[in-house]
Amino acid sequence: MAPFREDNTILKIAQFNTFPYGGAATAAKRLHEQLIQRNVESNFYYRLNDKLLQLDDSFHCVEFRPPRPRSGFFGAIDKRLTRRREKTIHRLYDGHIAGRQNGLETFSMADLPESTWLDWPAIDADVVHLHWMSFFADYDSFFKSIPDSVPLVWTLHDMNAFTGGCHYSGGCERFSTGCGSCPQVENRQAGDVSDYSFRTKRRALAGKSIHVITPSQWLGDLAKQSDIWPVGTTFDTLHYGLDLDLFQSVSKQQARRELGVTGEKTLIAFGAEDITCQRKGVQHLLPALMDLEDKLNVECLMFGSGTLEVSDDLPLIHQLGYVDSLERQSLIYSAADIVVVPSLEDNQPQVGLEALACGTPVVGFNAGGIPEYVRPGETGLLAEVGDSADLSKQIGWLVEHVEEREEMGARGREMMEQEFEKNAQSQKQVDFYKQILADGPVSIAS
Repeated sequence: MAPFREDNTILKIAQFNTFPYGGAATAAKRLHEQLIQRNVESNFYYRLNDKLLQLDDSFHCVEFRPPRPRSGFFGAIDKRLTRRREKTIHRLYDGHIAGRQNGLETFSMADLPESTWLDWPAIDADVVHLHWMSFFADYDSFFKSIPDSVPLVWTLHDMNAFTGGCHYSGGCERFSTGCGSCPQVENRQAGDVSDYSFRTKRRALAGKSIHVITPSQWLGDLAKQSDIWPVGTTFDTLHYGLDLDLFQSVSKQQARRELGVTGEKTLIAFGAEDITCQRKGVQHLLPALMDLEDKLNVECLMFGSGTLEVSDDLPLIHQLGYVDSLERQSLIYSAADIVVVPSLEDNQPQVGLEALACGTPVVGFNAGGIPEYVRPGETGLLAEVGDSADLSKQIGWLVEHVEEREEMGARGREMMEQEFEKNAQSQKQVDFYKQILADGPVSIAS
């Protein structure tokens, strides 16, 4: 490939994410904006948008254009096969997904009733960079519409790309051999929706040139175990990149004043896309707060969608609702003395990274990718997974040891500058694109 395209850009990248908002979209948009600043022609394609967002011309609500249907005898066969497929999809959904209880983790099928053929000539990218694709792609039609010669870079934000439908497996390892009898669906059995979706994914990805990138080594190690990837798939770890000019500490007094929080009590913050999500661990955080010895001198900031029913025995909790302003998020992290990330299973939760960028230490469970940046005694403290008493103990220690927590916050900021700064991370990504187009895959870390 020539070093520059005719329009003088280095590369043309098509990025895909189901939504233009949310955790995965935030990471994807940060990369997208950095690529544009590096003279890369990056276009961000999304499918679902139920919010009024002001997006520039590089964002596109994707349009699907299926191939022209065949006529005559073969056209009749195509219609019959399509009807049969739609019936199978609805049967699997009704039998295994529709009856799932509320509050469970997301489960998404690889097959959608409608076709999702891309208008590839209109996209015509050097590299397709996939992010969170659930409810976006009907695997069979989507991947058939991308030429096999186009490399696919896939940044995983959870486990769904390599499972039969779950986004976090809860310790289940069936994805390593093909799923089926899924513990997260109704009427689990060998040929359930997880088995069907796994086989669909494996078939759709066959023959593709795929380069998997995971923000955490934990997720990468799990991805390598799956039997879903075609021969030749590569795996690399590249941390999320943050704008450390945006996420940086402001004075606690100023931050608290702008948030309307008064007093000198120790502030503990917790945030998530949905604070009621069981995997995010609020059911362990609340008992931990209840057990704090010095809880009368503690208050809490909670932000994210959802509302919690809280007891009067808990420290005062300020529920701030969903916060989509990055500036306001920075105020929350700066106002807080401690940020808690009690996820039971998680990739690399950005709340913790953003808090450390603002110089606030983090207490989290020793789960998923959290211990890759919450380094005990350096950037925060870790508790045993699901152990509310231990979580309370670790939070309480930081409440009592002001000097040590300030030192941890400072070291957390230093770690973010060294390992998670956006310019360095985006340059590694650009170098990776160029390498796979020129000579084949090479490790990002090299």
